[in-house]
Amino acid sequence: MKSFQFLTLIAILFVSAERTSCAENTLLVEYFPKVVKQGGVCFVRASGPASIKTVYGEFRGEKFPMAFAGHKRTNEGLLGIDMNTRPATYELKVIAKDGKRRVYTSALLLKVEKVEFKTQTLSLPSSMVDLDPQTLERVEREEKRLKDLFQGYRDEKLWSGAFVRPVPGESTTAFGLRRIINGQARNPHTGVDLRADEGAPVLASNSGVVALVDQLFFSGKSVILDHGWGTYSMYFHLSQTLVSEGDRVRTGAMLGRVGSTGRSKGPHLHWGIRINGARVDPLSLLRLTENLRE
Repeated sequence: MKSFQFLTLIAILFVSAERTSCAENTLLVEYFPKVVKQGGVCFVRASGPASIKTVYGEFRGEKFPMAFAGHKRTNEGLLGIDMNTRPATYELKVIAKDGKRRVYTSALLLKVEKVEFKTQTLSLPSSMVDLDPQTLERVEREEKRLKDLFQGYRDEKLWSGAFVRPVPGESTTAFGLRRIINGQARNPHTGVDLRADEGAPVLASNSGVVALVDQLFFSGKSVILDHGWGTYSMYFHLSQTLVSEGDRVRTGAMLGRVGSTGRSKGPHLHWGIRINGARVDPLSLLRLTENLRE
């Protein structure tokens, strides 16, 4: 009888140890929301064995970084769904590797829903639309500079808690708006325009490092913040800038004042967000991070 009890105990311990071993060698992934609109943002968290050294995600064949989050065995990342992503259900993969080159993979499904972006017709001075060769060269140079900037990745989470509106005014021009300017189809609106009076304070939507301060042709006096983890925020058409490149700022720090510089028909703030190069709706990031409030 004692022998049977002993063998039973051994079997229970074996099963328990096997379950523990399986748990220790499992990559656990959670993400939300499960359904994201074009231009939306998804939060991804992965936890696994203590031996894991690197973690990254894959979406539509492209990698996105996932940084160590400061919690035990946990890496986190933001996945930006570019505004032009085709609506469909996609595989979202998270891959982890440990010091012995063992690979852990978890595959999930993420649905991208279509957004019916509206169209806006504008009339502007021809000098702001039909560019001479010298101005066109400047614009192309500035566009490359911004593209290179948004591809940068700081392996440090500088933002904390919920993102906030840089000015309190309501949105006057929505994200993703398709534009017809002087009868010609132009690039879509990749941010939101917020109502604000000339000279009103423009505040940092979250903590970060000032990555750019410059006067650009289309966006006028501009400030861009690097929030870490491939996330950048843009503040365009300012009348005045009050920070310098390299400055570290906290949420709510004053970056400048509202204006109408660059290609603009009146005072307002253009506020944009890039996440690992993806053009996303700033209001989507507001809603997501509100749910992540620390």
